[in-house]
Amino acid sequence: MKIRNILTVLVMAIVMMQAQLSFAQLADKSLDGWTLLGTRTVDYTIDRDVVEMKDSKEYFTALKFVVKNGTLNMHKCTVHFTDGDTRDISFADEVNKRNDGLMMDLKGSNRTIEKVTFWYDTKNSSDNKSIVELWGKK
Repeated sequence: MKIRNILTVLVMAIVMMQAQLSFAQLADKSLDGWTLLGTRTVDYTIDRDVVEMKDSKEYFTALKFVVKNGTLNMHKCTVHFTDGDTRDISFADEVNKRNDGLMMDLKGSNRTIEKVTFWYDTKNSSDNKSIVELWGKK
């Protein structure tokens, strides 16, 4: 009886580990090579946030900006590269979950990012503060 209980627990543990591995593999595929670089919650007033890269040695080929919850007024966004170069990004006047997911290709060599600076506010007509996610593709 004791051996049977031990075997049952062992089999259940193996099944659970397999399920977790399968879920992790699906999650990796759904991200399709994208890495979350940072998340910021936007105030109703004009706000400035900086997403600094933890490891500035990583090369990215593209950036994606995703807005969740409310509506966002993006005033300015600047990408600062480790070689001293900068690049300003243009957004629509109003960004929300219907028109977000703006992607920017990082053309050129040595596209390692030092930081990304945002100047924005949550549109006053929105009841929720916007959340901005910055994703990078290697």
